[in-house]
Amino acid sequence: MSFRLPARARTAAALICALGLLLGALPAPVGPPAAAAAVANQLKRYPYLTDLVTTNVTVNWATDRSQAAGSVKYGVAPTCTTNTLAATQKAITVGAVAEYQWKANITGLSANTQYCYRVYLGATSLLATDPAPTFRSQIAAGSATPFSFAVLGDWGATDANGNNPDQANLMQQIASSGVRFAVTTGDTAYIGGSQTNYGDLQQKGANTSGIFGPAFWAMPGRSIPLFNASGNHGFNSVGLTNWPQDRARATSNGRYQMETYCCKNSTSSGSYPSAWYAFSAGTARFYVLTAAWTSLNLGTADLYKNDYDNHWTASSPEYQWLKQDLESHPGGVKFAFWHFPMYSDNSTETSDPYLQGAASLKGLLAANGVSIGFTGHAHIYQRNLKPAGGIVTYVTGGGGAKAEPIGAKGCSTIDAYGIGWSYSHAQGSRCGAATAPTSVSRVFHFLKVSVNGTTVTVAPTDSLGRTFDVRTYSFG
Repeated sequence: MSFRLPARARTAAALICALGLLLGALPAPVGPPAAAAAVANQLKRYPYLTDLVTTNVTVNWATDRSQAAGSVKYGVAPTCTTNTLAATQKAITVGAVAEYQWKANITGLSANTQYCYRVYLGATSLLATDPAPTFRSQIAAGSATPFSFAVLGDWGATDANGNNPDQANLMQQIASSGVRFAVTTGDTAYIGGSQTNYGDLQQKGANTSGIFGPAFWAMPGRSIPLFNASGNHGFNSVGLTNWPQDRARATSNGRYQMETYCCKNSTSSGSYPSAWYAFSAGTARFYVLTAAWTSLNLGTADLYKNDYDNHWTASSPEYQWLKQDLESHPGGVKFAFWHFPMYSDNSTETSDPYLQGAASLKGLLAANGVSIGFTGHAHIYQRNLKPAGGIVTYVTGGGGAKAEPIGAKGCSTIDAYGIGWSYSHAQGSRCGAATAPTSVSRVFHFLKVSVNGTTVTVAPTDSLGRTFDVRTYSFG
């Protein structure tokens, strides 16, 4: 049968989408499709966007294997079928279902322009009566046009029935936020980052369809491109398949591939993602980094030590690449995104001491004018003051995985504002200037980051749309 979404949400989304197309004021439609809309039976993953770099974007979706030809039609909104581009497919298995994962790399977009698109399997319009999704192309590097983006981490979990209402609410908040794109801090799709954990529009169950289920990234992803950082959960090839960043990697001379790592700290030889790249938008430069390691191959060390020895010594390929790109892009606002937290007051996912040294990631970022670092791993919110020889950092791990407490073993002096949640005690916890949350819905959050020249505002937003600890920085 056809996949459908709640009528009230579909009706509201249709009105907002129509108004945005009429006025050209919205970068994307928000929420699910219009009332009475239904997609084709063949569609398994609602189309979503990645690699919004320079004049490019990639459209991704998944289908059954009933046909072997797919395509996307697109154009300047509201004319959505001006151009046709063939897509490439890769065979995947979600649960026990054989599917095709598709991608189509659109090039030649005009900067800061609203486009719309539709996807096809053979001659079948997969969105059927759904309205065509819209998006805005990337802002040209150096442009003074203000913009905003979202940051989230540690998400994609479901309960035994395949539900996660707090994460679903958060996805709605991101969809309606007006951000141009989103960047993660890792740990996408619990618990192992498998294709089943990512899921599709139809399958439900424990840790199934936590990303591509109809209530989750299917909402914002159709119009908000995503740049994904690797985490220790899902430290495998699936993230590279599901979040292609071909143009970002190529234009920054980064890496986005599986490579063999052997055999520091008596770890076994294994194939793991080398995923680091950079891109520019307006006055800002973005660095998506790999600061993670798998829990399944520790050898004689721990996660943090293995990550450092493989990625952050001065001679490592990632460190050398980052140093070169930072030095070749002096000035402007710079943001960095990685998984392991440089500073965390969660007692389970603690601060990573190996990233803090002057000769490690902390020193490299600070010496090259990086403005803010965004991390995850700990399922809390924490804003850290700029330490000596360092940068401002955030821990944003409240994207949908089980929330965690903060400050159980004390709060650090640089922790300016932090909140967490204990399920066993059914109560919130706090550090710094924060008030302890009275509901776990306040701990699930994303960051809306707005850039206007060298002025940056970070507005943490919880799963019910309430902002807290809003800060404005001047990096002139």
